[in-house]
Amino acid sequence: MKERHQMMSKDFAVEVIAKGSYEDRPFEDGTVYTVEATTIHLNHAALNEWILSETSNSRDCYETDQKWEEHKAEYARRREGFYGDIIEALGLGMRGDFDGSISITRAQSEVFTVVRIWANAQ
Repeated sequence: MKERHQMMSKDFAVEVIAKGSYEDRPFEDGTVYTVEATTIHLNHAALNEWILSETSNSRDCYETDQKWEEHKAEYARRREGFYGDIIEALGLGMRGDFDGSISITRAQSEVFTVVRIWANAQ
């Protein structure tokens, strides 16, 4: 079953094509974590946002370390914006909620995986 998630402010859209989860007990302290994996398809606007957050430059493209650091910071800001749009489109929280418990990676072309891990209340 496919779900359609769309942000109305722009043409950015995400389609859920698969979703699953399992419970993990990695430690003997009894803590139970839920691991949720979602495979998504990005439309052209969402894919373009991701492309614009990618950099293929390296340090030797810049005259100074400062220029290189500024370039990396700009692309990190763009990537955070992309992550925020994905998180909001999937209803996983608000833009600032990206705290490391969610991993977003490109699987192939316009297909990405979103993995979220959280500790269950005991």
